[in-house]
Amino acid sequence: MADQTLWIGMAAAACGVGFLRWSWSLKYRSIVANLAAWALLLIACVAGGIAAGAWGIAVVALVAMGLAAVLLAWAAAMSPAGRSNSSDRRVRMLPDGNDPLCVGRRVVTFTLVVIAGFIASVCLAITLRSGAIGLGWSEADANATALFVVPIVWGVLATIMLMARTRREQIVALLVASLPLVPALLVGG
Repeated sequence: MADQTLWIGMAAAACGVGFLRWSWSLKYRSIVANLAAWALLLIACVAGGIAAGAWGIAVVALVAMGLAAVLLAWAAAMSPAGRSNSSDRRVRMLPDGNDPLCVGRRVVTFTLVVIAGFIASVCLAITLRSGAIGLGWSEADANATALFVVPIVWGVLATIMLMARTRREQIVALLVASLPLVPALLVGG
């Protein structure tokens, strides 16, 4: 029974990706077609989960991503070559003319976003781990949850910090992410 459910999930994933590709190729956006395609993908994930748990969801997702990659490669191979010139817009990556490079400012931004952001995300993960153990979770589950949280928090925090307009806003974001660690350290987690 589980094998049949997994095959149904894989078929639903393939149909969902195909249907989504078809709905996006329509001349006008169809909310119903998009919802139907996403519903098929949700059904595929549920069927994979019922059939084999996380492994089943991974298999269903692999089928969906594999078909999406094939469809994307096919569309790229069949699309005509671009005829327009590339955009000359710049996003202030480098200064114009003989303006200073502001290397120091760029190094500080990198240090705050990447290094301090990672440290803050680890602080938040340690806090979460301590709270999970305090709630009676097993140590393995608490550790896995903390490891799962670090890249997510780091990505969100990096986005927030890169969107901040001032250094003060960046530092406040770091402090807000790091402050929950203080009670965890005081408790001894």
